[in-house]
Amino acid sequence: MSQGEWQGWPTTPPPQPYAYAHPQQPAFDPGDPLVSNDFNGWWQRGFRLLRAAWRPMAVIQALVAVPTLILLVPAMVMFQDRQREGLAKLEASTTTESLPDLSELFAGFPILLAATAGAGLFYLFGQLAGQQVVVFTATGRTGNLVGPALLAAAKRLPALIGWYLLAIPVLIVATVLCFFPVIYVAAALTVLPVVVLLERGNGIGRCFQLFHASIGVSVSRIATIFGLSLAGGLLLTLVTTVVDVTIGGSFNTPNSAATVVNTVLQSAYYVVAYLVVAPLLVTAYADMRARREPFGTASLLPGTA
Repeated sequence: MSQGEWQGWPTTPPPQPYAYAHPQQPAFDPGDPLVSNDFNGWWQRGFRLLRAAWRPMAVIQALVAVPTLILLVPAMVMFQDRQREGLAKLEASTTTESLPDLSELFAGFPILLAATAGAGLFYLFGQLAGQQVVVFTATGRTGNLVGPALLAAAKRLPALIGWYLLAIPVLIVATVLCFFPVIYVAAALTVLPVVVLLERGNGIGRCFQLFHASIGVSVSRIATIFGLSLAGGLLLTLVTTVVDVTIGGSFNTPNSAATVVNTVLQSAYYVVAYLVVAPLLVTAYADMRARREPFGTASLLPGTA
């Protein structure tokens, strides 16, 4: 049995993108691995791709998690050690007439900030590589997917960093305006990594174009991804709080052991979480793009315009 048949999709993708039957009612091929007619089809496609591609995605996320931990664990331990020392000095200074030196509380912050920035780059790299694995799987590519996905991610990482730097002022302005504008902007920019990975010369403006192509489709997909991420984040917070209290002895001032355990737990959570998010995000992008222009999985084949 071939790889495509095992996945339940045609072994050879359709030779051309699917065309619109009507400007408001595109006719989607029910066998397309990425594009779906409705929410249920999107959900099923996302988890079908997860079952088919989780192994290479897990390898990539594990590879990304190692340098992330190497950066974050020492920085977190150092920051919290410095913070505890600062708190002790601050408490001691309250018994004297001298003004307390609040800078002691933030002595390790520059190191933590640098480590977090480095870990963020690895996270973005893992995002791109995981999404590329999903695209490889959807287009019927077999064999070793990890190496080519990492190479593709490395090529597109500088562009993604640049677009995120441009997105920061947009998010700041939206935050200043009100709660709802920042939610709207964040939702529209959710597919930015996929746009940067699969398209050239497009970024923030393209995200808004895709988001507005069909508001109902966009909101339903993105809101579901947000909801899953929020639920996972709340569960992670609960677990790390328990660790702080049981191992660290205090939620406010956990010890180094609790810090290490929680950092490892957070890294493991992001590995598992992105295995689920990546295929849902790629299929959400496909659905949004298909509502704006003729598009199908065949459009992503090498050499296809």
